[in-house]
Amino acid sequence: MRWLRRKLNRTHWVAGLLGYELPRGETTEPGLIVLQVDGLSRRQLEKAMEDGRVPFLRKLVRRGHFQLESFYSGLPSTTPAVQAELFYGKKSAVPSFQFLDRATGKLRRMYEADSASDVEDELRRECGKPLLDGAHAYSDIYVAGAARSWFCSRDFALREIWKRVNVLKWLVLSALYFVKLLRIAGLAAVELVLAFVDVARGLFRNQDLRKELSFVPMRVIICSVVREFIRLHILLDIERGVRVIHANFLGYDEQAHRRGPGSAFAHWTLKGLDRTIRDIHHAAMASSYRDYEIVVYSDHGQEKTVPFARTSGRPLAEVVGEALSTGPASSFPVWTPAFPTVVGSTWDRCRGLLQREVPLESMAATCDPEKEIILTALGPIGHIYLPVKLGETERAMYATRLVEGGVPLVLLPAADGVIRAFDREGSWTLPGDERHLIGEDHPFLKEATEDLVGLCQHPNAGDLLVSGWRPGIPPVSFVLENGGHGGPGSEETHGFVLVPDRLERWHRGLRAGCLRPAELRSMLMRYLDLSSEEAVAHHTTPANGTLKVVTYNVHSCRGIDGKVRPERIARVINQLDPDVVALQEVDVHRLRTGHADQALAIARHLRMEHSFYSVLEEGSEGYGIAVFSKQPFEIQRSALLTQAARGKEARGAIWIKLPASDGRPAVHFINTHFGLARRERIIQAGELLGDEWLGAVAKDEPAILCGDFNSVPSSRVWQRLNERLPAASQGRTGQVARPTFPAHRPLLRLDHVFASSDLEVENVIIPSTPTSAVASDHLPLCVEFKIPTE
Repeated sequence: MRWLRRKLNRTHWVAGLLGYELPRGETTEPGLIVLQVDGLSRRQLEKAMEDGRVPFLRKLVRRGHFQLESFYSGLPSTTPAVQAELFYGKKSAVPSFQFLDRATGKLRRMYEADSASDVEDELRRECGKPLLDGAHAYSDIYVAGAARSWFCSRDFALREIWKRVNVLKWLVLSALYFVKLLRIAGLAAVELVLAFVDVARGLFRNQDLRKELSFVPMRVIICSVVREFIRLHILLDIERGVRVIHANFLGYDEQAHRRGPGSAFAHWTLKGLDRTIRDIHHAAMASSYRDYEIVVYSDHGQEKTVPFARTSGRPLAEVVGEALSTGPASSFPVWTPAFPTVVGSTWDRCRGLLQREVPLESMAATCDPEKEIILTALGPIGHIYLPVKLGETERAMYATRLVEGGVPLVLLPAADGVIRAFDREGSWTLPGDERHLIGEDHPFLKEATEDLVGLCQHPNAGDLLVSGWRPGIPPVSFVLENGGHGGPGSEETHGFVLVPDRLERWHRGLRAGCLRPAELRSMLMRYLDLSSEEAVAHHTTPANGTLKVVTYNVHSCRGIDGKVRPERIARVINQLDPDVVALQEVDVHRLRTGHADQALAIARHLRMEHSFYSVLEEGSEGYGIAVFSKQPFEIQRSALLTQAARGKEARGAIWIKLPASDGRPAVHFINTHFGLARRERIIQAGELLGDEWLGAVAKDEPAILCGDFNSVPSSRVWQRLNERLPAASQGRTGQVARPTFPAHRPLLRLDHVFASSDLEVENVIIPSTPTSAVASDHLPLCVEFKIPTE
């Protein structure tokens, strides 16, 4: 069925018809898909989960597949700065989204191809290998070494657009995805209707009609067309086995800028994004070639802002011109770039080239930093570049005038490395007065203080910095938007990361204070490094007086997706952090599972002692049961319970003894796997209850018997074993015993743990994450016991 489903898969056919080379077999190299939700803060994500806007993400978080973590963006809290730190490890690579490059005298706007390319070339020279080396990238600021990219800033250069034109390819895609194209058209039509409703609302609030209408095509393109295009291409990438994929989805960010981060229009876009992530997740989990991990994160959040022109009654450029109208800068005019409309400067360039009005190289914004005061303020933080070098006293005078003109906060770097700040209450310093300037309830106060100081000292920062963030007043943006980011606000710097269970353990080991782009980069780089070992979290059993036991039928490490993955089994076990583990159906050097020693591979991943007992041997091949322990143990006995006969497998057991320590008694631990026929199970139970097994355990020493008994609780076998050792099927009061087979839809309780009555059951855990549901045909059963003192 898996083979047939793959052959009939439309994405598989499209990839072949487009001439893509499809991989054969399987690879042990892990794959990584990183999905960025631009501008969505953690608080807004949690609100969307509560309101049912992102049901798929909510389900994965509740099932434990994802761990929701806070993400500190750093400063400035903009995509170019966050992606520079994530892709290259460089903090505060740019001072804002729009700034003056002092070395070249050029204005940098990071949505432009030339600006993004120049900044990235410098990052590459300084930092070396990027995160996305050889990857595929979508809608990012930087290409970051990607072998293929779409909708990244540098892709909007005309030469790049021309190279990608392939009429035949687009005709094939249009034919094969005709229904999908109709769906995209339908979504675009819905977006168009909603956009005009939004226009009507904007007019009711006295917004500018031209600006409202110019936002309509951008909204339709970004919120529907581009999102669906990226989704289809990522599905093709998964089919082709691309190892690393990074995509940035801009729909929510665009809506939040226009109508506010908590607006219904912004949250409406999250529904489509949730469906997109669901499709990508399902395709990645179904990949027959590569095992993928998916990370979902937001680079930053957004503050609900008030336009500066509304609070002060005039634009920022006018306030700056008046404040600097006297003194040493009075003879210089104020120059500020106009914010482009429709789809940014790309549209302006294409239109100019088609009309042959302006050549490509002269389309960049021109300014003269030696003869003009340059003002760049694209959001809640801005830079003022002065054509003359002024002392601290003169700049402080201008800062005071700007505050009197309505600017909430003005920052200027001092010679001693301390940042001086001015607001209506007086002058302050950073570090020192961060509680007043940033806020005592800021979730990342220490980090934001350090980064704000570093931002002011950036080589391309302005001589004066204006900020719309100050505790106690509504955040202000210096452009016409109801949602903004770029400054040190508690919401705009507070994104999120949905970390899968495998990477979450590395996150615990690497984390220092808060998870920021550099830490996320380290986590992802370590995951992609094939030589790095899986992180494990070991607790010390004697210290807390508990013993956590896991029994797990691993089905020869072959999951229900057909992949043989011992490391995936180890990952499921490691999530439970057990002290001792019993595994059934383990292959060692068998042809059918690639001659791997599965017991040894799992032991290395878990960093545990282990012992394997083979109930079936054919030459060098073995098949049987295994036990694993954090602590050294003694093997008491390993033998067959019944011989193989008439098509029935031989069945056996292995008995180990965990030594006494710190006033705790020794614990006897037996792992077994019963047969499929009722009569042989009765015989096997009788053997275990006899004098050579449980009958030989000292009465004053606890014993645990576990395994796959192929018996339900109503069976005679289960009842006989339960009389000797009570079943630990329930933990604390209120817990209900749950089935473990089959893994994808558990119906039967075949896996059991029986224990002496002096071992008190603390908890029973049966994980139901997407990984555990596919790793084997059984789910693991974990029981935590409280060990009595001797």
